Amino acid sequence: MATDTSMRIDLGLADPAGPNSRSLGARSAKFDARSARRSYLFSHWVDFATLGGGSFLVLAAMVAFFPRDEASRVALAGAMLFLSHFVNHPHFAHSYQLFYKDFRTRAFSPDSILAARYRFAGIMVPAVLATFFAVSLAEGSTPLLGLAANVMFFTVGWHYAKQGYGILMLDAARKGIRFGANERQRLLWNTHLAWVVNWLAANDALAAEELWGITYYLLDMPDPLLVAMVALVAVSTLAVARDLLAMWRTQRTLPMNGLLAYVAAVYVWLAVSRIDPVLLLVVPFFHSLQYMAVVWRYQINVEANRVAGPKPARAVVGEGRWRRWLHTAPAGLGRFAVTGAVLGFAGFWLAPVTADTLSGYDRAVFGATLFLFIGWTFINIHHYFIDNVIWRRDNPEARRYLFGSGSR
Repeated sequence: MATDTSMRIDLGLADPAGPNSRSLGARSAKFDARSARRSYLFSHWVDFATLGGGSFLVLAAMVAFFPRDEASRVALAGAMLFLSHFVNHPHFAHSYQLFYKDFRTRAFSPDSILAARYRFAGIMVPAVLATFFAVSLAEGSTPLLGLAANVMFFTVGWHYAKQGYGILMLDAARKGIRFGANERQRLLWNTHLAWVVNWLAANDALAAEELWGITYYLLDMPDPLLVAMVALVAVSTLAVARDLLAMWRTQRTLPMNGLLAYVAAVYVWLAVSRIDPVLLLVVPFFHSLQYMAVVWRYQINVEANRVAGPKPARAVVGEGRWRRWLHTAPAGLGRFAVTGAVLGFAGFWLAPVTADTLSGYDRAVFGATLFLFIGWTFINIHHYFIDNVIWRRDNPEARRYLFGSGSR
């Protein structure tokens, strides 16, 4: 395999200039440098900016300096809507590209260890969602649709928090830092508790909101329950902090970019809207950027593995330079990125707006943007379920292209 060859080169065992062309020290230095690069998705500073650290700087500056007048809010909304075409919407599309590639094999092959999960997330969940929306339209029920909106926000927040945990584990694994089973369990408990408390608090603070013209109602939470849950989060956070301190004392290192991703996703992004609701327009951008960093590293490794493997019959010597370039890893990554952008635009705008324009539903009941509501809600909820399959530790592709021999 190409990975084995690159490792031999790193060790100086396949040096085309011969074993005496470089000193052992030079070969070791090169190996150490490449090993250090492999411990990051891209580099220390790129990981810092994309995985969560950059959001601390931007959000802090916005809280301190962003104008509170209505014109500035409208300008911010327009800017984030523009950026969503290049980051937010493609991040959803990329999850579909990864999940449904070779879906038949993954969902039905007897050799697929996650076949049942692929069938559930890829077939059952969209079927249930489609049935729910069909029944809601047939019944003319906006309260039912409002329930879907609250479910969407529940799964979206849970996904944010769980992604923070996953990136912490990824960063630790790439750096060779080990979390024990008990430490992982306490981190997971803290992740889930922090999200549930934020969701309950948001429900308690608001009575009703609108998404694309559909009103959704939130739950009234008893104050004693909220206080008890906040106390549990505080205790859980202290337990995690104790584990991290113990890890530092024994290993003298921590996965810092992963920790920033965790703190951002579990605490800052979920609570930042309580400071100023306008920041709700910004947080999804950073979540999507965090996701894109992982997906692009994954896909870069997939493309590198494809190029290193057996060449297709059409990629023969003598082809034009342009045709040869189409078979390279950068071209493959470009195709993946452009496809994601096109699918994102189609799923979030083109298809639902077309359906709203052509459908003859009762606009007096459902408003003028019913299918925008359905499309956005459907994709957000489904995204939660398919990501729970793609990024599992026991998914062979994730192990290979993020953790294992295929990860550079």
